Amino acid sequence: MQPAYSDIIAYNAAFFPDKAAVTIDERALSYRALAAQVAEVQRLLAPHVEAGDRVAIWLPNSFAWITTFLALASLRAVSVPLNTRLTIAEVDVILRDCGARVLVTTVHYRGRDYLDEAGSADLSCAVTVAASDDDAPGEWRLWANNRTREEDEAGELNDLFCVQYTSGTTSKPKGVMLAEHKYLHTAAHCVRCQMLTPNSSFMSAAPFFHCSGSMHAITVCLLAGCTLHTMAAWDVERFLHLAQLYRGEVGHGVYLRDVVAYGTAKARPYLDTLKTVSAVGTPRELGALHNELGIKGIANLYGMTETCGNITMWFPDDPFDKRISANGRPQLGNHIRIVDPDTGTECVRGQAGEIQMKGLTVTSGYFRRPAANADAFTADGWFKSGDLGSLSEEHELHYVARLKEIVRVGGENVSPAEVEEVIRDVSGLKQVCALAVPHERLGEVVAAVVIANDAVAWPDVMVQVKTRLANFKVPREIYLAEVFPMTATNKVQRSLLQKQIADGKFTRVA
Repeated sequence: MQPAYSDIIAYNAAFFPDKAAVTIDERALSYRALAAQVAEVQRLLAPHVEAGDRVAIWLPNSFAWITTFLALASLRAVSVPLNTRLTIAEVDVILRDCGARVLVTTVHYRGRDYLDEAGSADLSCAVTVAASDDDAPGEWRLWANNRTREEDEAGELNDLFCVQYTSGTTSKPKGVMLAEHKYLHTAAHCVRCQMLTPNSSFMSAAPFFHCSGSMHAITVCLLAGCTLHTMAAWDVERFLHLAQLYRGEVGHGVYLRDVVAYGTAKARPYLDTLKTVSAVGTPRELGALHNELGIKGIANLYGMTETCGNITMWFPDDPFDKRISANGRPQLGNHIRIVDPDTGTECVRGQAGEIQMKGLTVTSGYFRRPAANADAFTADGWFKSGDLGSLSEEHELHYVARLKEIVRVGGENVSPAEVEEVIRDVSGLKQVCALAVPHERLGEVVAAVVIANDAVAWPDVMVQVKTRLANFKVPREIYLAEVFPMTATNKVQRSLLQKQIADGKFTRVA
């Protein structure tokens, strides 16, 4: 039988009581103290939370976030992590959608008064808890919102452990249903692939409200019995300082663009001990981490919220060219196939098509979204990722792009990553985003948005680009932006850039 979170906490508190379980910035919490605080939060919430109740966690990276998440697991309640950037109106949409019983929030964070916002809104949850990371859980405040308990449909919850909401930038957010055994199975795969031990020093900049934070930071380190080093809010210089301070050896989700943009020569001395990192990036980006930052165990991966995070990974001693150019092997108990998105026919090895998945860590579906579930799964039960990729003869995955990000120029498909890499190469710019813009005859063509602090000789650049790319791949338009709109996980929001282009917000430079 697979252990539960409560078993893992008890084990680590017994065998590694004085080891730091987690540091946030430069504050530490031992495994003994973590177990005690989890028990205290559990006592605080128990009178208000029953098994299966949804509890929203609207907190920044903090000890309070971790102890709330783990206490809810012990109570058999369902965690609903919320992005700290959401407005209170967006928060309440999710509270109503999942039928949250309780909201756990903070007092202040990055200039916002979360507690005041929650108190002034007519929230749909029954109980609000104000957690302060500087106070013991016994000092947390709690009040009722005079709401009645919502009854769930029979069998609706099953083994539900977490409802992780998708971005919702272009539509109403959907709650991905995840089970405890799926989270733990995925985390165990990460521990194995990254060769973690209780002596490992693990670096993470991921927000806990994302599954890369709650799974590949919190849960992975709990399973390994090692120390998680993280931060309350992302800042590249602070991250580098912490990596040097704690002699970080293993990590994930290092924000590649920010570290590279900061300057690899400046960053390298701080990352001298960091040797194993699992991340997502182009061969150029990952190669820079290897060659310029000395991270010899850099490895690409593939996954999404609907698979509890990483469904494929490499070992750090797999061949280097594979680790930076492809995305790894599927973990035990999971299966991947590649299907022609138009015909549904399974592709031969090496042929690109939609990545579809089935297995132990794949979501059972979206919470109370029967129509979305019907669209997301095939008749024979495979989850449709919406991503384009291929499988090698060794059944190793190569991710290409989001299907919706592929630019379809007439009858030709163009990968934005390929265009971006060429522009970076010939222009020397680090921040480039290729995307689709409408075209009267071809339907859509490639455009690019760049961030350039110095003048660029665009006529010369475009001459070189045209020698490297087929004509249909060459950007018809290039625009200059001051900043890219980013998601909480450091992905460029292409849909917002497309809207800004349409609205004439940018200067066209080529």
